[in-house]
Amino acid sequence: MDTLIIAKTVGYMLKAMKLKEDTSLFRKEFASIRHGNYFEFTELIKGEIPTVVVYNKGDVQVNNKLTRDEIDFVGLIKSGPCMLKFHENCLCQFGKLVDNDISDEIYEMVALFEISLRMHANNNNLINYQEDLIDVIFKLSKSKKLPNNLVKKLQNGSRFLNMIKHPKNQFPSWNDGIIAFNEAYFFCLKHSLTII
Repeated sequence: MDTLIIAKTVGYMLKAMKLKEDTSLFRKEFASIRHGNYFEFTELIKGEIPTVVVYNKGDVQVNNKLTRDEIDFVGLIKSGPCMLKFHENCLCQFGKLVDNDISDEIYEMVALFEISLRMHANNNNLINYQEDLIDVIFKLSKSKKLPNNLVKKLQNGSRFLNMIKHPKNQFPSWNDGIIAFNEAYFFCLKHSLTII
């Protein structure tokens, strides 16, 4: 499933960043995936785009092209083969990466956390592609009328993601960060703030 390959791909890149691998070769591709800009991502990868049937307000479209204005889920599905190609390129560059602090499952959940929140915010026209996750969370939370304690819970998920990318003592330990992140992630699951 394409959602699984995006979790594996972004999770793998997050792990590479945490382990201080030089990810600069893939900086543009990685940024475009994380921000939900699948059009730009597929343009960078130049891979196959599968034919997808989309029904939208009585109109049925069948094509294998990706446009800038397609909703995130369609873009995600159409970019699946490019995602797989990018994942293989990353594996060739870095090989098998081992992190004793964070499991692959957590990395994949962190990837889905950011992508899911961005997708919901994008689909509701709340943000542009370049906004920081902290702002995405504030805008999405405001539109959902979430109380401050739940906004803080979601922001802790963002803090954990930032700890992976740029460790600055956001949490006393990796384990504390994982506990806080799990609360944010399971809040998203409970309130249908997920990709599917």
